[in-house]
Amino acid sequence: MILTVLVGNTNARFAWFNGRRLARFLILPTLEVRRGRLPGPGRVDGLAVASVVPEATNKLMPGLRQRTGIEPLLIGPRTRTGLRFDYRREELGADRVCVAVGVNCSLPGEDVIVFDFGTATTANVILREGIFAGGAILPGVRMSLDCLAAGTARLPRVLPGRGLGPVQHTTRTAIRAGVAALFAGGIDHIVSQTENRLKRRFLVVATGGAATVARNYGSRIVSVRPRLASEGLGETWYRNHQR
Repeated sequence: MILTVLVGNTNARFAWFNGRRLARFLILPTLEVRRGRLPGPGRVDGLAVASVVPEATNKLMPGLRQRTGIEPLLIGPRTRTGLRFDYRREELGADRVCVAVGVNCSLPGEDVIVFDFGTATTANVILREGIFAGGAILPGVRMSLDCLAAGTARLPRVLPGRGLGPVQHTTRTAIRAGVAALFAGGIDHIVSQTENRLKRRFLVVATGGAATVARNYGSRIVSVRPRLASEGLGETWYRNHQR
């Protein structure tokens, strides 16, 4: 059994794998991890950590060492992944590295664009040859809605929801419709521009905490794989501990 911990800006995802099979999954707020709270790891043979929050990493790593006696694999610019990156590795988020590995092992032989809907939204282009070809970063869905409320005097805070038509008759539905349209247009634009530039047809996948809602925003999204990054993190551990 191995334990992987994927730390995002909002949530930390703990996933236990028995071989390559997901056995248990738990989500904690990243703020709790930054305060030192960790679930009991149980009996594990390996640990892998991917984090985009240094303060949480600094709490997590010694906590895991103390509880397991095992040195965690921390994903960084020099971690072996089996992929080639056409991107400056020291600037590439560890979560995006894990998404790319997850695609490489679960969708082999496919050209894939993965939209990871988290606190921020990232577009990640992975080629069938095992190349991370780059991508784009844009605000997250929830962030976009929150910024509208925070930056205006009277607009209310609205939760994400399904896409609505552009002609709405209440402020709340108008906000929801506008943000959905913005993301739908952006997603489809990124896909079409990528295909035109690289002369390939891509499979488009959604992942991340908001993937279930956000999949309705782009006409090309055909699959939702909410735990793709955790799966990629587990696979990365195995690729670095092959016997």
